[in-house]
Amino acid sequence: MDVRINHVSRYINTIFRYKNNLNYIPMRIAVFVYGTRGDVQPMLALSIGLAEKGHQIVFIANPENEEMVKDFGFSFVPFGPNVKEQIRQNALMKRSPTKNSPSAMKEFKTYIGDQLNLLPDIIRGSDLILNAGLGMGVASAADIANVPYRFVIFYPTLLGPGSSATILKRMKVALMVFMANSILKSFINKKRLEAGLDPIKSVPDSYAGEHVIVAAEEALNKVNEGVKAKYTQTGYLFLPVKNKLPKKVEDFIVSGTPPVFIGFGSNPIYYPQELTQMFNRIAESTGQRLIVSKGWADLINSESSSDVLYVDDISYELLFPKMAAIIHHGGTGTMAYAARAGIPQAAFPFMADQFINRDQIFKLQIGPKTFDFKKMTEKEIVAAIRDCVSNDLYKRRAVEISEKIHEKDGLKLTVQLIEEEFNTTG
Repeated sequence: MDVRINHVSRYINTIFRYKNNLNYIPMRIAVFVYGTRGDVQPMLALSIGLAEKGHQIVFIANPENEEMVKDFGFSFVPFGPNVKEQIRQNALMKRSPTKNSPSAMKEFKTYIGDQLNLLPDIIRGSDLILNAGLGMGVASAADIANVPYRFVIFYPTLLGPGSSATILKRMKVALMVFMANSILKSFINKKRLEAGLDPIKSVPDSYAGEHVIVAAEEALNKVNEGVKAKYTQTGYLFLPVKNKLPKKVEDFIVSGTPPVFIGFGSNPIYYPQELTQMFNRIAESTGQRLIVSKGWADLINSESSSDVLYVDDISYELLFPKMAAIIHHGGTGTMAYAARAGIPQAAFPFMADQFINRDQIFKLQIGPKTFDFKKMTEKEIVAAIRDCVSNDLYKRRAVEISEKIHEKDGLKLTVQLIEEEFNTTG
């Protein structure tokens, strides 16, 4: 698929939009994402920030994101498998996405091959490609297409444990690097050789690129000291508010005391009907009304009580400040929105960065210590809710963290960083 921008329209856009700055030439930027909504949404926010400065954006991501991306007016190229459906199937089979089966590894390697074989033609002619999620072949695809590359991450731990890490942590990272190189390095280098490029020495180093953009809040989670990669930590990319809260949500909120939000994002749910019944009991035993996100589990709400409201995708920016507490899966984005709202939160993690985020919530004293998602019970959720709504320390610390986050604009800083490094001047 040829999605190159017509050069005539590019320069017409330059004349009309930037007539007072003759040195400014808007860029054509490809945004590549392979992951869950937690990866897609902040990159969509970054795309909006870049587009507002006049840059042309083409968004390349797993197909279930097409409607959301096009709703913001961007060109969309579907690429790769449907991640939402994969996670739903994992839930049906009670299979953890963190456990790699031979078939799963084969599928993942095939997808990396698609990045190497198909992506260069899609991005050729771009001034920059931004990569987020599991695009381990994107850097080499960018080299093949002769396009500058930057990796954007939302959880700083991806850069490594740092110089003060324990021997055990370093050994775990070394093992992950070894596995990545064993599985993918020769595979990637074969394609690079065909394209006349030098081989890579390390898959993780190639993946990271020359300069990583760490789009995460320092007030929540800083990059560990002594990491090898060159990076700049800008701040989380909050999606600008587009719509108001639905009327039924507003009506529910004002009809009583502030509700508690519960949402587990893209986590697989093995027992949706049982969870619905459990939420009814939680509302009754805590005396707290609940707003529950259906997430990717499509939670059943046919047997819901009048004190529990189920919602589809909704603006956390607008919703969270009206809540008494936020109970979630530990996703980096959800954690950031809750912290920005200044509301106590508790996380029940399932995979990846969620465990570290859970630990940070407790360390920062903005919420209680909790169990893993797999061990979560009605009793633990009730305890977390009661702790969040009654602990004055959590409330005070949540407000303090919120003030720190509001001191800077991560989206603005990230756009500035990209423009300062890549924008063409005359």
